Amino acid sequence: MPYGQVLVDTVKDSLNNTFAPASSVFTPTALLVKTHNKTGKKYFCKTTRLDLLDKYYGSGVVWKKHIKKHGKDISTGVVGIYYEKDRCVEAALKFSEEWKIIESNEWANVIYENGLDGGGLGEANAMYGKPSPQKGVKRPNVGKSGVDNPMYGKPSAMRGKKNLGASLAHKGRKRPEGAGKKTHAVIGTKDGVEYCFNSVSEAAKFIGSHRASVHKCCTGKQKTGMGYTWKYKEQQ
Repeated sequence: MPYGQVLVDTVKDSLNNTFAPASSVFTPTALLVKTHNKTGKKYFCKTTRLDLLDKYYGSGVVWKKHIKKHGKDISTGVVGIYYEKDRCVEAALKFSEEWKIIESNEWANVIYENGLDGGGLGEANAMYGKPSPQKGVKRPNVGKSGVDNPMYGKPSAMRGKKNLGASLAHKGRKRPEGAGKKTHAVIGTKDGVEYCFNSVSEAAKFIGSHRASVHKCCTGKQKTGMGYTWKYKEQQ
């Protein structure tokens, strides 16, 4: 069988008769190859749940997206079960490099599997000091339009959401002189007394009404607003 895989049922039977050395440091780990039966896409992973080898689907981001799109019709192959940390790491990295699991489009892995946590940090990572295999590769969906774009016909994820980025970027900054809409001073009259305000908003706040009430009076669309007659100061 490819990749040195054995059937899950066979592994389960052998586990019942296998002595697993007790270890407080390393948990017995299985290295698995998941194959999507519909697309043929593969994913190399590990799990410590030896009783759920065929029910563990894998946790890679790209792989999970692939499953979400194409379903969970997946077969499981077992590369090996390891009771020693060093042997597990060696086998995982060797398999990752031999099958080029991050360079090949046949695989959904984005980092080398190390049998421990998917990929170590610093020099412990198999890709340490190596150039990214994706360097210079154009992202598949960039620049695509119409039916070729995967978002074609789908509603925007930002629809109905406030764009906080712009407001947060300018939070705390003083508005430059002359920026924004020009304000107009207004005069409100009630019971023969005139009240002057620097802007429509200021007047609306004073009378406890919406600025539209003042604006409509100033433009002749209505006669009064909250009992006041209004006009722009320059209309005098």
